[in-house]
Amino acid sequence: MKNKLSLLLFVIMCLVVSNATSQSNAQSESQIQLLIISFQQNRFTKPAKAQKDIEKAIELSQSIESKNYLVSTKVLLGEFYDNRNNTQKALLEFTEARKIAKSIGDISGLALCEYNLGFLYHKQKGKKEIALKHFNEAVDFSKKAKEKLLLAKSYNAVSFTHYDLDQLDKAEQNSINALILFRELNQRNRMAQSYMTLARVNNKKDEFKTAIQYLDSAMVIFKESNNTPEFNNSKLIKGEIYYRKEEYRQAIKVVKEVEEDPTVMGDQRLYALELLYLINKSMNKTSASLDYLEASKSIQDSLARLQRDKLMESVLSEVEAQNKLETLEKEAEINELILKESQYLTWFLVGISILLLLVALVSFLFYRQNKMKSEREKLKLEQESIQLEQKLLRTQMNPHFIANSLAAIQGNIYKQDKEKSVTYLSKFAKLMRFILESSREKEVLLEKEILSLTHYLDLQKLLLEEKLTYNIHLSPELNPEDYKIPPMLIQPFVENAIVHGIELKNEPGKVELRFEKEGDFLKVIVKDDGLGRAKVNEIYEKRKSSHLSFSTNITNERIEKMNTELKGNIRSVTTDVIKSGEVSGTLVELLLPLKNVY
Repeated sequence: MKNKLSLLLFVIMCLVVSNATSQSNAQSESQIQLLIISFQQNRFTKPAKAQKDIEKAIELSQSIESKNYLVSTKVLLGEFYDNRNNTQKALLEFTEARKIAKSIGDISGLALCEYNLGFLYHKQKGKKEIALKHFNEAVDFSKKAKEKLLLAKSYNAVSFTHYDLDQLDKAEQNSINALILFRELNQRNRMAQSYMTLARVNNKKDEFKTAIQYLDSAMVIFKESNNTPEFNNSKLIKGEIYYRKEEYRQAIKVVKEVEEDPTVMGDQRLYALELLYLINKSMNKTSASLDYLEASKSIQDSLARLQRDKLMESVLSEVEAQNKLETLEKEAEINELILKESQYLTWFLVGISILLLLVALVSFLFYRQNKMKSEREKLKLEQESIQLEQKLLRTQMNPHFIANSLAAIQGNIYKQDKEKSVTYLSKFAKLMRFILESSREKEVLLEKEILSLTHYLDLQKLLLEEKLTYNIHLSPELNPEDYKIPPMLIQPFVENAIVHGIELKNEPGKVELRFEKEGDFLKVIVKDDGLGRAKVNEIYEKRKSSHLSFSTNITNERIEKMNTELKGNIRSVTTDVIKSGEVSGTLVELLLPLKNVY
């Protein structure tokens, strides 16, 4: 009798646990859906909140072992990283999502993963063939899954990739395939995009009449949907076609309509100005063509600055992603172990009374709530720290220097110069690590600061080769291990000495750095044998450009702010170096407060 009662009690407890688990899973799925909706609403307006929402959705999907939700949420997180130009993290999420989709036979998920991987590679230089492979895989999987909209989008992606590869017949056929499906689905805006692709293809094939017909079809849709940017874009392509047909008056009329629109900005305005320059030049209207050329160059300069800023953010993001990749993998292993431990705990609870089970459940929910609160606070603090760190990084990392360094590394790799590539990459990595670490500190060891300057000068010497030599002198009374100084204040002055002192010379130049102790202060002397300030200003005036670097401006702002706090203790003086009665370089004397380590 006792055995029967024990068995009955055990069965009842199992049913209770099973029911509780089912209810918990249903609640988690509802929460996942709400988090996905919140992510979609905030992904562009509130990116930080959107990221937290989708990461929480992934965590919940893992906790209830829902691989279908895990595929879709990881794809959304990958798209989020891709939109923010974090290529490495996006690739990681798409690849993991594809692996999970393959393991459960999720054909629709595989199609979506291949589609996103295609776009990821399409944006990278020299990766169009790889992108095309992924897009074709997306087509095949979409057909199998009978996902008609995704199939149409995949055909469209295949089309413009063939266009980029100058495979015009294949581009045209795939665009027609996409257009047919978009028309069946009544996707009018996407129909218009297919018309635009077909117009570009026929323009490139010199089929001008057909190209204009496709443009007119696209413009009807763009007008009815009030899509002004794409409507104007269609006008510009039509203007280009009229220009190529030598119908200049028609071309000017169409392009001027866009150029005179005050809402048209950026690349679109640049395209309009360049077309007007070419048209007027062909009509021998020299004065007007020069006006349009000058206006287009002004916009080019503005867009180039924006592009450099984006490049810098992208490089920093890639470096951060590389450093955190192993951490992410370890976290995944830990999460898996936690999940297994949770399962063992559940089965252990089956062996105890229902009362204890309920108590444990309440305790668990309380623990989870506190843990989530703690994680939210931790994430908030990390984000604030990252924002401060990145702001300081932008003050120190010259976009030209980053771009040139990476280009030099790439060039040596292509030349198969292994030793030089490794040396260059090692110095670049050490410099990046120092800047990343120092951006979080108010003070650093003088020894570390000098070492970072050495790495920077070594990299510049590798870039400029025989054109640059340098010398660093440390006063014997100054032990760099015993003192701390504010970080990253010296490098911008060294940068100026090289960029505006040495690079503008036709012959080789030298930069000297001297470190001396002057009471409770560090006296830093940065000397170059360049052209001198007057000649440099003359050169830049001829070029109609400013030579004051962004990092110098920010450094001056930092000095002003620190002087407010330190009561005017930081000073810098710049003078010309006079040799034989002539200016032969520039000398900067920088006075920084020294703090004894002991």
